[in-house]
Amino acid sequence: LLHFMLGVSTCRILERRYGWSGKHFAPLVMAWIVLHDLLESSSYDFLPKRWSALRLAPVFGFQNSMTLKKGFGTLPWCTTSYVTTMAFGSTDLVLDRCSMTVQEWRKLVTAFIMFTFMILGTVGGAAYNALAPEGWWKEQEIAVIAPFIGLLFVLNDWVFPPATDVSTRVSEGLLLTG
Repeated sequence: LLHFMLGVSTCRILERRYGWSGKHFAPLVMAWIVLHDLLESSSYDFLPKRWSALRLAPVFGFQNSMTLKKGFGTLPWCTTSYVTTMAFGSTDLVLDRCSMTVQEWRKLVTAFIMFTFMILGTVGGAAYNALAPEGWWKEQEIAVIAPFIGLLFVLNDWVFPPATDVSTRVSEGLLLTG
């Protein structure tokens, strides 16, 4: 818990003091994840395997603080509330023939995006686990997603720009939130 909170606090300090955003965190997070997998597959016992989650907790703190406070405005996983939002929203969409408010439409789109990427991540992880050749590559289960996580950090800046850039992005129609 403290390592997770350390990640959140570090993210906040780097944002406020140095103006860091997703594009700055992307290389740091990618390197951290790859280093974690390299240490995990190393023959040296840097940290007992049962404690290896401590190395990743700060990264999850970065990720959650960015998506909660600087992006989607919600935590980055699909929960029952998203499934309920999709059911309500799609029912309203069918019954009311597209007379949803902008806020309800945005909730539906956000829920659909979260659900879609949860399924894609699950299928992708299962496919990697089934198709990766035995040996060293099979052990790098987390490192293979590092570039995608980095891309999501960069996309977070593009879709949810800093406050000074919002009016430009709204005019381009790129924001999911208002």
